[in-house]
Amino acid sequence: MVERNKVEPSVGSLLGDYRLEQLLEKNEAGQVFLARHSSTGALFRLRVLAVPPGLEPEARIIYLGFFQKQANQVAELQNLHILPLLSYGTYQGIPYLAYQYYPTESLSKRLGQQQGPTNTIVAGRYLDQIAEALECSHQSGIQHCNLSTDCIYIKQDGNLVVADFAVLQMLARRDGYMHDAPSSGQEKGAKHELLFGMNESSSPAPEQLLGNPVDARTDVYALGAALYRTLTGHRVFRGKTRHELAQQHLNEPVPPLEVWRHDLPAGLDNAIARAMAKNPQQRFARAGELANAYHQLVAPNDRNRRAFVAASVPALTPVVSEKAKLPEARDRQTGVSRRKALTFIVAGGSAIAAVTVVSIFGIHALQNNSAPTQASVSTTPTGGSTGHSTSTPVTSHGRVLARVSDIPPNSDKQFSLAGSNNPGLLIHLQDNRFVAFNSTCTHAGCAVNYNPQNKLLECPCHGAVFDPSKNAAVVTGPATTPLAPVQISVNADGTITTGS
Repeated sequence: MVERNKVEPSVGSLLGDYRLEQLLEKNEAGQVFLARHSSTGALFRLRVLAVPPGLEPEARIIYLGFFQKQANQVAELQNLHILPLLSYGTYQGIPYLAYQYYPTESLSKRLGQQQGPTNTIVAGRYLDQIAEALECSHQSGIQHCNLSTDCIYIKQDGNLVVADFAVLQMLARRDGYMHDAPSSGQEKGAKHELLFGMNESSSPAPEQLLGNPVDARTDVYALGAALYRTLTGHRVFRGKTRHELAQQHLNEPVPPLEVWRHDLPAGLDNAIARAMAKNPQQRFARAGELANAYHQLVAPNDRNRRAFVAASVPALTPVVSEKAKLPEARDRQTGVSRRKALTFIVAGGSAIAAVTVVSIFGIHALQNNSAPTQASVSTTPTGGSTGHSTSTPVTSHGRVLARVSDIPPNSDKQFSLAGSNNPGLLIHLQDNRFVAFNSTCTHAGCAVNYNPQNKLLECPCHGAVFDPSKNAAVVTGPATTPLAPVQISVNADGTITTGS
């Protein structure tokens, strides 16, 4: 008899509520599919975790309980630069994670296709966004543990999202070993296979290879490696086998940047070497510290960038999150009951793990950056026949979303929005007005995108279209109501802010 946990999904099959349409990647972690929800038609990035055959029923129940607990914690992460985990569950003993789907390409692919090295300003923008995602997860006690340019994706608007938080930990528990305790030789070998097999560009920290405890500095090590590759186009270490790579990460110094390019400021080698120190105690304590050090070397007089500050990463306080208070909102987007996602039926019994739900607000660690405010109406700097507008720029106040010069006419910029699963959209219309809306489609909760060709907001899930120049009025259904506006102010100092 074939064991249930030997089943491997394939394109065309139905995994619970998801129809698998395209295999996006396959590695030792499992498979990633483009999947469509059978009820709503919404697209998802569906990661199916590889569960080894032969697990005893009790071991499988324990693993699936741990998977549920870990997935629930990851699902509570809310940040513009974290790929949202919208649903998770098991089907015929197979655990899966359903993420929001964006048309994207990996940072690895972008680096492999571009001509010449990455501009230091662009690299710094990438670094800030990745560091923001890591600081958000670290505040809630979640380490990524397998960060690489393979799991960092560039969306069509140019912003980055980091995927697959804690997936490696979920996979580690399936084989019965821990990431927070010393390992035997056999366990280390299995761990190395996962560490290097999940992503081609993986840069495991020495403590991971040795089976020692991990913390935020483990991700700082990987962030240093990702920055090195972004700047040079090359990986830090290039062993022929996984064993050689492991030995290089354990023993070899970081090659100087000048091996690949000669236009970088002095001191940058030291910053990356500190991020990738073999001893975690010698590294930057936080991802934001590496980002600050980079910008201090590359653009010390840049007043437009606001540094990460430790004061904005407060101690974790367990509270009920806004997402937990609004289960119906999530159900509309995923088409899946949250109660269903939280319950696993295994061998006729249920394995339910109790998890503290954490609210995450104000994670970006930006100096003088106030908390996000509730959605309201939009205000713009010039008068017009539609929308709420003001003809006089006002004094700067509230949370800064962008500068006027940052957004050319007929373009948009995303920003984080409290109380929403989707980001806000700040749009510079061709008539020089600025408007902002919650990007959540009023039909099924998918995130709409701005199309500069027709100057409209389009929903990728069911085709609804909205006109931003007319208060996001519905142009084409199935939506019947406009998008929710967000209050903004265009200020005399050239900033665009929201809130008070």
